[in-house]
Amino acid sequence: MKKYLFNNFIFLLFILLVNNVYGNVNSTTNERTKAFIQVWGLIKYKSINGAQGKFNADSIFLALVSNVKAADENQFSALIATLLKENLGRPEVSKIKVNSESLLTKNIDYSWINNRIFTGIIQKQLAALTKTYNSGSTHYFIPNIAYEGELPHENAYPNYAFDNEAMNLLALAKAWNAIAYLFPYRYVMDQKWKLTLQKLIPVFSAIKSRAAYEKSILLLESAIDDTHASGFLNQVKGLSEIFNLKYYPSFAYKIYQNKIVVTEFLTDSLAKASHLKTGDLIVSINGIKTKEWLKQRSALLPASNQSVKNRLLADNDAFAFSAIDNSTLNVRVKREDNYLNVQVVLLERKEKRAGEIVNNYFKQKSAQDHLVKGYEELPHNIALIRAGYFFDKDLPSDKELMAFSQNLNKKKAIIFDMRKYPASPGLFYYYLPMALGKPAFKFAQYYGVDISNAGAFVKQDGIEVFLSKDITTTMPLYKGKIVILTNENTQSMGEWFTMMLRQLNSNTTVIGSQTAGADGDTKHLNLPGGYEFLFTGSGIFYPNGKETQRIGIVPDLLYQPSVKDLISATDMHLEKALEYLKSK
Repeated sequence: MKKYLFNNFIFLLFILLVNNVYGNVNSTTNERTKAFIQVWGLIKYKSINGAQGKFNADSIFLALVSNVKAADENQFSALIATLLKENLGRPEVSKIKVNSESLLTKNIDYSWINNRIFTGIIQKQLAALTKTYNSGSTHYFIPNIAYEGELPHENAYPNYAFDNEAMNLLALAKAWNAIAYLFPYRYVMDQKWKLTLQKLIPVFSAIKSRAAYEKSILLLESAIDDTHASGFLNQVKGLSEIFNLKYYPSFAYKIYQNKIVVTEFLTDSLAKASHLKTGDLIVSINGIKTKEWLKQRSALLPASNQSVKNRLLADNDAFAFSAIDNSTLNVRVKREDNYLNVQVVLLERKEKRAGEIVNNYFKQKSAQDHLVKGYEELPHNIALIRAGYFFDKDLPSDKELMAFSQNLNKKKAIIFDMRKYPASPGLFYYYLPMALGKPAFKFAQYYGVDISNAGAFVKQDGIEVFLSKDITTTMPLYKGKIVILTNENTQSMGEWFTMMLRQLNSNTTVIGSQTAGADGDTKHLNLPGGYEFLFTGSGIFYPNGKETQRIGIVPDLLYQPSVKDLISATDMHLEKALEYLKSK
């Protein structure tokens, strides 16, 4: 018996030692892979060869990454030394003004160079590279114009089959370094970007399928805390597999104070068959409080803030009801002042009839949406302009422009509804300022990537960045009341032009809630498989220097809809604005 126990003890000790050895090997391998990715990105964006297009970034990465993983300490140092020697180009060192008012440098962090995985000589070479200055007027991997979206010279590898570790790691390296050097808000992310790289190297190394690849990219997109990144969801082909989308609720819903509000049913028959009623507040599902339930299901939803996560949880894909393995849920609801326990039966997405019900519901919603007008005359001499429904075809012709201007200037008040992405940028960029007697002006601080010093961002002062330089005004400045409606759907260009409208005259009021917190232009980085990695590429700040990223446009008057507001057929947000104007 003692011999048996001793032998078992020796066996367990052996297993622990083997796991420890292999764990250390994997850890060391991942550490070297991380260091290689960081050095590779530094050369790509900071070296003269990189700027001039003489660094064949992808080919070099694919040729070396396997060697990096197999290298010992000395071999790794030799590999990095050779990589630096052959690919830097002739350095041009400049005294870069780190704290200049025209530069945004909060992102710059080269502390990883101090990693003891690098020899002292290599650390000095890397430090010197961080001070290299690109004196050219262009950079091979960076757009020439700050607001251009597509990152140049990035191969999409459209026929990639998602089964090659080197290519998977290339996708990670490309995206990680794009954020390190071209994303102006790295410093406001919840998780340190270095830690994200460390965590995701084994994830990308293990990819063997398209769905695993897409999920890994979603992990990256979610880590940057940027609503623009949510656009990647539209590219995901394996959405059902990744989110485990088996069932669909029989009702539409909104997220309200970490709970789920039933706003309406998909059909009248489903309403009659359900134990739920419109206006019910779901407070727990299968014994899990709704706040935790929603948190679990929003982990892969990229967003700048919780308001946008709630928006995505309640969108057409019904992510709030993902990761469910049974069509029947036990839910606890608050109905008026009473709490009830009821069972909820979900629709099975794979069933043809369920698909028809869901599709018909959204077709009806789309048909109703098409009836919404971009411009309306409201009682009491008030004009309503809905940004998401005012199209280029609705813009006045040259002959109509004077009448358009005169009509607006006669109004007691103008309400701008910015709760949907603007359908006509030209309306705000040119026509409205002209019609309301406002010459082109700078209404924000706008920073684009500094081509001479990737990682830093330089203030853009050209007036055309903000409004058309061709604006000519024939009318005096509009002095009526301007009210701007915002919510979590006010995003990017919507936030940008909300900032403009807010400063159009001294008589403006923003009424709403937290916006999407993703002002500025979207950058598109090609990744293997024909995907685009998305992120905000310009830094947008208030004139006083206050950030808009993640925070959004802060309203003057906070409007947060009640449960009654959410289920009402009336636009209660608009009613709030009309009440406000009536009181003035």
